[in-house]
Amino acid sequence: MSWYRYEALTPDGTKINDEGSFTSPAELYHQLKEQNYTLISYRKNFFHLSSAFPIRIKRQVLAEFFRNLAVVLRAGVPLVEALEDLAQSPGDPRLKLITKDVIKKIRTGELFSKALSHHAYAFPNIVIVLARLGEETGKLDMTLTDAANHLERVQEIIDKTKRALSYPVVILTAMMGALAFWLIYVLPKLFELFKSLGLKELPLMTRILFSVVETVKAYWFMVPMLILCMLTFGFVAHRNQQIRLLWDRLWSAVPLIGRVIKASQLAFFFEYLSLLTSSGIDVIRSLDIMEGAITHQILKKDIIKIKELVMAGYSLSESFRECSFFEPFILRMVRVGENTGNMPEQLKILADFYMERVNRLVDSMAKTLEPVLIIFAGIIFVVIVMGLLGPIYDMMGSLK
Repeated sequence: MSWYRYEALTPDGTKINDEGSFTSPAELYHQLKEQNYTLISYRKNFFHLSSAFPIRIKRQVLAEFFRNLAVVLRAGVPLVEALEDLAQSPGDPRLKLITKDVIKKIRTGELFSKALSHHAYAFPNIVIVLARLGEETGKLDMTLTDAANHLERVQEIIDKTKRALSYPVVILTAMMGALAFWLIYVLPKLFELFKSLGLKELPLMTRILFSVVETVKAYWFMVPMLILCMLTFGFVAHRNQQIRLLWDRLWSAVPLIGRVIKASQLAFFFEYLSLLTSSGIDVIRSLDIMEGAITHQILKKDIIKIKELVMAGYSLSESFRECSFFEPFILRMVRVGENTGNMPEQLKILADFYMERVNRLVDSMAKTLEPVLIIFAGIIFVVIVMGLLGPIYDMMGSLK
């Protein structure tokens, strides 16, 4: 798909300027002709933002969009008219542009889900799947409401996980920034003062601090190089599954942080699986969809293994038993769902359980890390104070 900006005449002679994605100028011409529009001129946008830099629209924005669309559809408004109203409402300009393109494709005969699939960079796969399910069952408003609820729940899980992981990062960054300020600006001036006072033999702690300051002054350029290397590594690792798997395993081994990541991934997994199975999608198809949606490589490997076992005839609970990512508690809950026939409800209970666990871990992480970081900051402060006060005491002793 390429983006084209074009000028055309409407049936009543009004000149319009618009843009959209088309496979070729011929498709642009035929789509306008089907609407009784006359193409005047067009220009291909080689570097349109949506194709050159595909960026996902925020989940909160998508959730509000699909919830509003569901409400309007439930009121009996036709799909195209509902989309036109949403495209004219205030909101994300990228989403408005995509909505206009979706309207064009629906008018040419495409289904709503098919029109959404042309913008897979903007819409999560589960939204497209639920839209297709709604079209097949005639309950598009209900499936779009489910999609909106799911997007909000997923965003809630992500926000709480980020808040838990960002707390130590922010504190450590602030501490490192303060330490760098002392090493680069404050301590060098104090050491110059000590030299001007003629102190020949400095205490051991002061000499260590002096060596650290001299090293920082001599190799300060290594800091931006290290940051650049870390960013490059992150860019490469994001596209290499083996490195991502190793990275996920390292984070999973970190105390407390690993528990937060695991709980959030399980909350997302069961939230996703519960929604898909309750919508009537079979387990194998649900696992296949989730394989493309899960980014945690350890869980992704287990999902592939579970799917293969289910296809081989194993039950879902038996398949979970073969994967180390799932606790025995999960196996019991899933087995109960299989025996009673209320699997979606059991999966929803598991999603809520792990969501609550994420909340508890986020609260406990702040309480646990706060004293550790205070002790770490105190040690650094004591070392600096000892290094600075040592020469002063020696100087006062020599005056006596």
